[in-house]
Amino acid sequence: MLPMASDDSTTLAELDLAPNEASGLLRVRDRDVLAAAGWDRGFWSVLDEVDVAECVAMVGHVAGVPLDRGWQARKVRLDRYGDGGRADDAEALAYHDGWVYLFGSHHGGKDGPIRRREQWVARFRERDVDVDAEGTAQARAAVVNTGFRLHRSLNDALRSCGIDLLELREASRSAFIAATAASLEGTGEGDLVRDGDWPVNIEGAEVTEDGVLLLGLRFPVAADGRPLVVALQGWTAMCDGRGWPEVTAVWPLHAVGREGSVAGVRDLCVLGDQLHVVTGNLDSAGKGSVILDDYPEGEHTVNTHFAASLAAVRRGDGSCSTVREFPERPKIEGIAADEQGRFFYVSDEDDAVHLRSTPLIAGAGA
Repeated sequence: MLPMASDDSTTLAELDLAPNEASGLLRVRDRDVLAAAGWDRGFWSVLDEVDVAECVAMVGHVAGVPLDRGWQARKVRLDRYGDGGRADDAEALAYHDGWVYLFGSHHGGKDGPIRRREQWVARFRERDVDVDAEGTAQARAAVVNTGFRLHRSLNDALRSCGIDLLELREASRSAFIAATAASLEGTGEGDLVRDGDWPVNIEGAEVTEDGVLLLGLRFPVAADGRPLVVALQGWTAMCDGRGWPEVTAVWPLHAVGREGSVAGVRDLCVLGDQLHVVTGNLDSAGKGSVILDDYPEGEHTVNTHFAASLAAVRRGDGSCSTVREFPERPKIEGIAADEQGRFFYVSDEDDAVHLRSTPLIAGAGA
């Protein structure tokens, strides 16, 4: 285990990405997209208070400029096709086989119920992102409303995985499960939200080298407070209408930061044979969250970057090492690494989006 590292990160930029609710961070891999923008490195992020057509942002560094300056941000206009209807609360991104995948939270408002408009996945082909001479970026994106099917698959897996989960307390059950079930009564989705379910809040996503999708959950968590990562196979079928994914594993991680006894996932990143995860509180404090009212022990958990051996996690060993904690930054929303293994973080603190960078700590991991 490594000794705990404090927040030694550097603020690189304050980015104007109104509405400034950045979530997730993912490295831009396509060199032509970077070149068209004039960047030597870049990241995708998502904004959670707008429709999917307006939720994607590019953050990049101007080529030839020192790393501590020259950062730019621009929104990407997505020409959406597939399922219509509102699709917002984007929370996570992942890359696989040339595509950038976007995930709605599959959750709901601070006081429930679970909302259909947050039940979606989308994808665009990274190489097809067009950046013109004025810096405007756009792409076509397929959008699929999962219609509570992913909620059902995840809940079935959580119930059968053999891990004791934190009991869903009464106010949360009433606001999220009972209210949602009542709203769906008599519809084709009426059997997909059931008594005994947990509201799931997807906040992190990553795809392993062998094509397994990892989803990091902010809620629920294990009974002992550990955050959960869920593994899915066959998941690309969600985006082309061929079927639905198979949940193959649920893994609790020993990744609870200071000043709390429970923690939820904020984002995931796989680098080599290491799984990196940022965890923190169960919901944003000071915004009237029913979850935090029910679980005050999860309100002030310090945002912390942990690392674990991915192979060990897959064997059921969730041991983690602390890489860095952010005691003064409670809204770290994303983590990504560039090609040199340097970590970057994105935050939506103080009504602005921040990007932070820090060197990779040698030997980080379990």
